Amino acid sequence: MTLHSTLRSGLEEIRLGLTSHEQWLYMAVHDINLRYRRSMIGPWWVTISTGVMVMMLGFLWSYIFGTDLENYLPFFAVGFVLWGWMSSQMLDAAGGFFQFGGVIKQVKLPFPIFTLRLNVRQCIVLLHNSIIIALVLLLVGHGFTLTSLIAIPNLILIQLNLTLLSIVITIFCTRYQDMTQVVNVGTQIVFFFTPILWQVETLKNRTYLAEMNPVYH
Repeated sequence: MTLHSTLRSGLEEIRLGLTSHEQWLYMAVHDINLRYRRSMIGPWWVTISTGVMVMMLGFLWSYIFGTDLENYLPFFAVGFVLWGWMSSQMLDAAGGFFQFGGVIKQVKLPFPIFTLRLNVRQCIVLLHNSIIIALVLLLVGHGFTLTSLIAIPNLILIQLNLTLLSIVITIFCTRYQDMTQVVNVGTQIVFFFTPILWQVETLKNRTYLAEMNPVYH
């Protein structure tokens, strides 16, 4: 198979996956329902646990860094929730196609469907956790402005990049199982090197270290 035919086949797979939106949307919602089927409040447990983490760590780190809580807590809440959404998609993708081996062997489906299924599942969790951001900005921060609407196209662009990155990660982790551990360790390292717990101002004249980090942007 030539490179041209391989690329054409790959693009066709992506097209078929995107047009099969009913399948991966249903699968994602089914995954959420299945995970919390015996729980009274379902996925809201994730929101509660994330909210507790944001409040506890926000108070702790603002005290350690000696920063104003009104400035630090909204910064940390947004960064922590969004990083959880981004890293969860990459970690899900690192599971490769092994987690869907039974379905893949029985039913012929476009492979991107499984990646999109994982992405949508994390987007549902993000929608729940976005309540934390809204509450922090309204109660502690400076609220919302028209400029806040820029977040919507930004999130769409981030999701597009995460989906493409997830496809690459899934392929490599399926072919090379050791890559799963590389992704796990890599996400932890990036978390500490990204201004989430700490603010860029603490770097003083070394802010270029943050500017070089694409996740920071």
